[in-house]
Amino acid sequence: MLRNNKVLYFTRHTVYTIGALPSPLKPLEGPNLSDEVLTEIGKRAGFEVECTRNGEVFDGDLSQYGGFVFFTSGSMKQLMAPESTQGSPPISERGAENFYAALKAGAGFVAFRNAMSCSEEILGISYNGHAPTQNGRMIVTSPDFPGMRGAGESFIIRDPWYTFKNYQKDLHVVLVLDTELAKTAQIRPEQARMHEKMSRPDFPSTWARLYGNSRVFYTSMGNFDETWKDPIFQNMVQGAISWTLGTVDFDPVPNIDQAAPHANQTSW
Repeated sequence: MLRNNKVLYFTRHTVYTIGALPSPLKPLEGPNLSDEVLTEIGKRAGFEVECTRNGEVFDGDLSQYGGFVFFTSGSMKQLMAPESTQGSPPISERGAENFYAALKAGAGFVAFRNAMSCSEEILGISYNGHAPTQNGRMIVTSPDFPGMRGAGESFIIRDPWYTFKNYQKDLHVVLVLDTELAKTAQIRPEQARMHEKMSRPDFPSTWARLYGNSRVFYTSMGNFDETWKDPIFQNMVQGAISWTLGTVDFDPVPNIDQAAPHANQTSW
């Protein structure tokens, strides 16, 4: 189904200090790196990107958007609260209702990293903490997913890796995080407890699913500038947004049992 060829990219943050805000989201005023990259991806792929940190946009006519892309932090309740890292207005109660109604009507949804905090039910997981920053090997489990051709069988990305639990059975896993590589990471003693989050079988880090009428995509990647500049990441994002908009088609057949059979085992 082809939807409106315009996406709203929303980047309001509520749980970070300014110093801790991921670098792709800086500067606080004007376009940031992620805004610029996503806008260029849209030009290449033929969809329009509207970038904002202002939650008041959700009070307007959301039918103009075929999809929503969130790189936010905080629960929906926090995104509706007045305090924010950037000092931007919150989502109102009406705005939240409009957003969920848009998804119910079939708008697509793409979420980066912390955005899972406001959308665990939509994404089909629960957050389980994050590990220290380290190289992670991404195992490609869906090479035919839009944008993934050319990624090879695996690739390396650096991030403070998020971990998850309570994966739902209807997920189509695109990338799995290889936890064997984590055993070789150089971790400071004070980070040892955080690093225990990686002491588990391989688990999904990027996936797609259908949520009612909405096509949904999530990736835990994107904390650093070099990731947003990476061609593999950009191609994946382009494919994912195009799929959620309905401009390219792909059947996200559930594959979590094959791709990550021990995904919900959070320790060895």
